[in-house]
Amino acid sequence: MKDVRAPVLAWGAYLIVLGASVAATKLTSGLMGHVFSLICAAILASLILTFFMGLRAADNLLRVFALAGLMWLTIMVVLTMMDYVMRDIGECPNAQADEVATNASGCPLDSARAADNP
Repeated sequence: MKDVRAPVLAWGAYLIVLGASVAATKLTSGLMGHVFSLICAAILASLILTFFMGLRAADNLLRVFALAGLMWLTIMVVLTMMDYVMRDIGECPNAQADEVATNASGCPLDSARAADNP
């Protein structure tokens, strides 16, 4: 019979970190909640990579390629977040706060403007 101790312990650790993530989501809010959720997600991903995908027993070339894929994903997420943060809200005509506040009927902003100006 195959040794099941390591996968069972990894599964238990996965459930503990998942429970901590759910508890932190319910108990904390704001920036601290987001930071804790990202830390929990990183721990969960490392558990999956290490134990369930077999990188713990893999040769070095496979580890290098797994690390390269993780670095590529990190670069793409960082570039996406930089684009999101650096955009000016004035570039998007439908994202103006005063029009969102005046549109209480739930209509899209373009139809609300057309209804106000017949």
